[in-house]
Amino acid sequence: MARLRNPFDPTTIGSASSVAVIGLGRFGTALALELMAHGTEVLGIDSDEQVVQELNGRLTAVVTGDATKPELFEQLGLIDFDRVVVAIGTDVTANILVTSQLLRVGVKDVWAKALDERHALILDQLGVGHVVRPEADMGRRVAHMVRGALEDFIEIEAGYAAVLLEAPLSLLAVPLRELGLQAKHGVGIGAVKREGSWILATIEIRFERGDLLLVHGPTSKVEAFAASMAKQRMRA
Repeated sequence: MARLRNPFDPTTIGSASSVAVIGLGRFGTALALELMAHGTEVLGIDSDEQVVQELNGRLTAVVTGDATKPELFEQLGLIDFDRVVVAIGTDVTANILVTSQLLRVGVKDVWAKALDERHALILDQLGVGHVVRPEADMGRRVAHMVRGALEDFIEIEAGYAAVLLEAPLSLLAVPLRELGLQAKHGVGIGAVKREGSWILATIEIRFERGDLLLVHGPTSKVEAFAASMAKQRMRA
């Protein structure tokens, strides 16, 4: 039987700000706390009483319960949540079982953590709309940063990315519209971080020394552009 740690009525938060997180390991806890920090109401569910006690008062509500039992879903009204995240990361069988049951009872928007590509394939075949691969995604992100001159790398989807890089000298003091980055390199610049604040990159903006540029485009072109700019900095 699940034990509710805080008063919580899921029917009162049936908007896009209602999220249930099943599995409060490192990934699930970090996710839940980050959602809370941005104003989302979060219900956390875990089978470990100690984990639940540690998060009591830090989430909207925390529940001790076995999420592999379908009756828990009805008790907590999970079908009324806009999003449910299966963050179970140590037991593939439990992860798949919980995910399939959520889909079967009609939860509208299910997100599920995959431990590896085979696990991800199964979740895809179940019809999960959002399969999360945190370790693989972070590994790819760091790899792109290690091999290039990037401050950060985000793969928006397969084959398209956004990166942060320091503005090279060759791009300074010239209006963006005159740089011809799309024609020459196949990339665009969407925003600039200057003195700690982000500003949109209009066609008239002129980059300054120390600016961080948010460059986006096909992954291969973005990386080629970053490598080219890095060589320029080395020669300067």
